[in-house]
Amino acid sequence: MIFDYPWYFLIFCLLAGVVYAGVLYFLGSRSFSPRLRWLLATLRFVVVTVIAMLLLAPTVRRSVHEQQRPLVVVAKDVSQSVGLSADSSYTLSLPSTDHYEVVEETFGGSYTDLAGEMSTLSSRYPGRDIGALVLVTDGIHNRGAGPSSVAEQLTFPVYSVALGDTLPRRDAVLTALRYNKIAYSGNTFVVEVTVNATLLGGHRATLLAKDEKGGVVERREVVYEGSSFSLPLTLSLPAGDAGLHRYQLALSVTEGEVDESNNVMTFYVDVVDSRRRVAIIAAAPHPDLGTLRRAIGSHAGYRADVFLASETARLAAALRDSAFSMVVLHNLPTATLAVPAAVEKMPTLYIVGCQTDLPRFNSLHTGLEIVAKSKKSNEVTATYNNAFSLFSYGDDDADIMTQMPPLDAPFGEAHVGAGVQNLFTARLGTIDTRQPLIAATTQGDVHRSFVWGEGLWRWRLNDYQLTSSHQHFDRLIGQLVNLTAASAVRSPFVVEAQRLYLDSDPVVLSAQLYNEASEPINGPEAAVTLSGDGYQADFLFSRDGDGYRLAVGQLPEGLYRYAAHVEYNGRTYDATGAFAVEAMNLERQNLVADHALLRTIGAVTGGATYMPTETAALEEAMSTLRPIVYSHRRFDDLLSLPWVLALILLLMTGEWFIRKYNGTL
Repeated sequence: MIFDYPWYFLIFCLLAGVVYAGVLYFLGSRSFSPRLRWLLATLRFVVVTVIAMLLLAPTVRRSVHEQQRPLVVVAKDVSQSVGLSADSSYTLSLPSTDHYEVVEETFGGSYTDLAGEMSTLSSRYPGRDIGALVLVTDGIHNRGAGPSSVAEQLTFPVYSVALGDTLPRRDAVLTALRYNKIAYSGNTFVVEVTVNATLLGGHRATLLAKDEKGGVVERREVVYEGSSFSLPLTLSLPAGDAGLHRYQLALSVTEGEVDESNNVMTFYVDVVDSRRRVAIIAAAPHPDLGTLRRAIGSHAGYRADVFLASETARLAAALRDSAFSMVVLHNLPTATLAVPAAVEKMPTLYIVGCQTDLPRFNSLHTGLEIVAKSKKSNEVTATYNNAFSLFSYGDDDADIMTQMPPLDAPFGEAHVGAGVQNLFTARLGTIDTRQPLIAATTQGDVHRSFVWGEGLWRWRLNDYQLTSSHQHFDRLIGQLVNLTAASAVRSPFVVEAQRLYLDSDPVVLSAQLYNEASEPINGPEAAVTLSGDGYQADFLFSRDGDGYRLAVGQLPEGLYRYAAHVEYNGRTYDATGAFAVEAMNLERQNLVADHALLRTIGAVTGGATYMPTETAALEEAMSTLRPIVYSHRRFDDLLSLPWVLALILLLMTGEWFIRKYNGTL
């Protein structure tokens, strides 16, 4: 027991018991025999002493042992490749026992990511011990990281029930489709595709490329050679008028193929008129410059050129002869270099770095003012502000960007003008400073955006390390450039949608309505009609912040057009556009089960692989799991323990019965 009071308070408790018992049985009633008096006095002494001790609120420290059954996670692959196999109806019934608890999950669909399924298990069951993972799958893996490398990091064994057939089947398939999703009107664009064929040696086939009207724009003859054939092809297709266009590659079917659907691939190309030019003007050479140029250039509607502010003649000639849509100023102005007068009134993305002269920057009246507190710099990371509404920004992109390494930002305090919205705020260590890190404004005659810090090259590099692509960083820069390059809102009512969705992704549209003061509002009701190939539906936008949002959900593959309208102040405003939903078809490109991969995963994790007929062996392997005993110390108030109250009641009841039996109660 632990007391908060000094130890000598226990003496007072004992004295209270002695005094109470003595007064009651030795100075008071003398009708009991000496032996009975001492018994009753002892009972009263114990009761009073214990009650007095309880008034000191003692705490009891004790060791508690608890058992917890480990989890056995049974993950069933419901991808298309399993559905096309002879084992599609197989179900594994693994009941929970006294030694472990079974939970069931599914994964897969239009693609299979075995690595992602294994790596996310720990986060799905926080605080629970995973005893084993049972994968019921064919082992076909077509998205995400390598399963073997992820399996090596797991702390639990992985058992597999191997579905599907490992024998090659007579089939031809189009795979490895690569193309630029944006082309330019009047030009041609390149499409790369690979024709694979199994057990079709000696046969011939024709590959046709068709436009959205069904016209053949390219034809290739293919001769299959050997039992395992693969041929990469490069096609040059004409880009039509500006807009979103559908193309189809169709490989003629040879008799005896097990699956004809994988002989066709449909894809969509956004044809644009021309590219906008962006001038990147920097105070000095910096790794950010190449990063920005590549990120902007990754969006086919833009081209970026890099200039140093000190190259006055070259810069002046370029600004005079070229029609730039916007400018990126990196570390400008400095103490010795001013912002060129020719770009002062252009839409501008400001990269405010350690070389930026903050007083001269503030004199530009951009909407962002930074009061320098010293010549030092801070390392700041990003915190996402989901209230940002100047463009639609996805939570997945935001989650990746908040994991980026810090930027080097000038040490100071920022003041933002009306209309400046923060997409990301600066985090200093673990403290969100609420200072702008990435911000933008559409107020005034031109749009402006800001990045308070240099070192963006680290973000693009880290994006690749995390996701094996630059798409999250490039998309962020592209959206900032798109917003900034638009000199003004063309219509009070704007609807935004991605140009391309996958059939496994939800389709989301966002809209914005502006009043006469260019302030976003969403009071009036906004509606939209979606139409596609044999599809038409009417929807109402839901209000989201100060804008509108519509979550349509998943749509089948096809080209869709939207027509939205809203009534405001007696006028009707319309917004139209198009987007495409592209089928992944990854699961149909390979139907040969990969049991070798499952055996490798089992070997590196201490698990094993079983066939569907070996369920009994799997259950025997699970029987080796045992509950885990956790021991920890627990602190309880002595008064809260039921046996203490029971002891007091027992002693008092005993004393009462003795007194009653002797006729003195």
